[in-house]
Amino acid sequence: MSRAEVPRLAGVLGWPVAHSRSPALHGAAYRALGLSAIYLPFAVAPADLAAAVRGLAVLGALGVNVTVPHKGAALALCDEVDEVARAVGAVNTIVYSPEGRARGFNTDVAGFTDALDGRAPGPAVVLGAGGAARAVVLALTARGDQVTVVARDPAAAARAAAVAGAATAQWTEAELRQVCAGARLVVDATSAGLEPGRRLAPSPPLERLASGAVVISLIYHHETALLAEARALGVATMDGGPMLVHQAARAFTLMTGCAAPLDVMLAAYAATASAT
Repeated sequence: MSRAEVPRLAGVLGWPVAHSRSPALHGAAYRALGLSAIYLPFAVAPADLAAAVRGLAVLGALGVNVTVPHKGAALALCDEVDEVARAVGAVNTIVYSPEGRARGFNTDVAGFTDALDGRAPGPAVVLGAGGAARAVVLALTARGDQVTVVARDPAAAARAAAVAGAATAQWTEAELRQVCAGARLVVDATSAGLEPGRRLAPSPPLERLASGAVVISLIYHHETALLAEARALGVATMDGGPMLVHQAARAFTLMTGCAAPLDVMLAAYAATASAT
């Protein structure tokens, strides 16, 4: 087999990563366009991240996506970083040049905006202050939402809010009641939802949201306690699936130079969701 016939390598780095549906999305897109590439999940402990990023460059990889808990650390490992990733302080996509240089991007911002599908802006509450939360803050403020960041660590909340001049509030019952009153959007960008059934405490008072409000979790592989609570109250919900697909489509284009077959990737996501 000639070098040209060897499939190019891509994947996703995370810890854990077994739940990731990214391999299904990218794999379906490669097949649809007839690209010779393979996309794999790589379980990489934080201490091994630098070695993994360098090793993939040596192997001539197309690129990798980066997920929890590596998005912040990945930024410092890239030779070049785009403006959005630098503003957010997190890289979720690394593209390797033919010379092996690692170029860092953040497709979460545009992916979240795409997932909102033109919903009208308004008061929004973002729970959490990590890389995903900062991407959401930047996306929401860019489209005109009035954003308040709520996090356990006030200093982390302030850093996340500073990405785009958002407000902050403390994670207390009193302040949650205040910021949720009349809010049109609540986005749970914490890692709590990774544990099935784990409830936020204190939990946002969803009954105080505006009529027509939407509660979003960035978790996509199971329904979180917050989304279940919202559904029980008759509040519209969205999990992290749409954001995952749209950010993956943008990452696919960065890695391959080809327009992503979005319909194929949406269908692949739907197939994996129905199989769980």
